[in-house]
Amino acid sequence: MFVLSIGFGEIILILLIAFVVVGPEDLPKIAKTLASWIKKIRTMMREVNKSFESELGLDEIKVVKDEINNAKSDFQKAQEAVINHAKEAEKMAKGKQEAK
Repeated sequence: MFVLSIGFGEIILILLIAFVVVGPEDLPKIAKTLASWIKKIRTMMREVNKSFESELGLDEIKVVKDEINNAKSDFQKAQEAVINHAKEAEKMAKGKQEAK
């Protein structure tokens, strides 16, 4: 997403230029119109992003990714359990050998 990084000083400069060019009477009308345009553009961009995501199947990809992560977590837990059981079995086998 494209983001403008405009500082406070730059905003003041833009407002001063707009004040001189447009005049104090029309500046509120222009600001209101500009704000409505920006709102419409943002709404349209959200709709475009949603349509791209649905066309590309990103929602499905996110679901599959979550399922893979859950399966990975379950596999890691199972692996840890097997390792722990193997260690316990090894300890028991060593204990039996030492008892002989």
